Amino acid sequence: MSTHGGQTGISTGPATTVVGPDAYGAPAVVGVSTKYARGDHDHGLPGLVNPALQYNDLLGWSYPPELLNASLVLPAAATIYLTRIPLSTPLTITNILIRNGIAGLTLTHSFVALFTSAGTFVGQSVDQSTNWASGVGLQTLPLAGGPYNVTPLAANDFIWTGAYVGTAVTRPAFTVESSSGLIINVGTTTARSRWGYIAQANTATLASFSPAALTPDNSDTVIWMAIS
Repeated sequence: MSTHGGQTGISTGPATTVVGPDAYGAPAVVGVSTKYARGDHDHGLPGLVNPALQYNDLLGWSYPPELLNASLVLPAAATIYLTRIPLSTPLTITNILIRNGIAGLTLTHSFVALFTSAGTFVGQSVDQSTNWASGVGLQTLPLAGGPYNVTPLAANDFIWTGAYVGTAVTRPAFTVESSSGLIINVGTTTARSRWGYIAQANTATLASFSPAALTPDNSDTVIWMAIS
């Protein structure tokens, strides 16, 4: 018996191929190596076939939803609030999920949106101004014109999801994890911020941005977002 990838597997000696993905979505192992019983869970294998199996059948999220414990009113209008989500393999992204914790008042140009790690605009939802001013709760918001096929631009890649309100008398609040402030973006550069924001004038159509121009968000709260 041996321990591998966090679980116990049975070493079966050298192998030239293992047929088919395992129950966790990891691909077949090809080449001479020590193989393990298919019950073994090895996230170290490259290019998961189905990364949704790591995320409760979603394609990705900013952090596990059981950590949600507060609500954050968007600090400013005309600002895109960005959340980084890993992109380890090509994905077809249809929706962005977010939880509205407190309704806003008199909103205009309210969207969730998707961007590549290079800051390139991919797509956005239809205007959520009425929705975010009238109710709260978990929302699965389709990207207009989607779904969109998104491919990693480099190793260790990601996408950003964003929340945006152009103008408001009272801005909406979204569900967050209360965190410990300055360590939120530990280990990252500005252009790879896990949470960050950038001003974008009141608009009906969000635009691409330069990641180097982001302001890393080191506040005590971080918005939860997910993709499906």
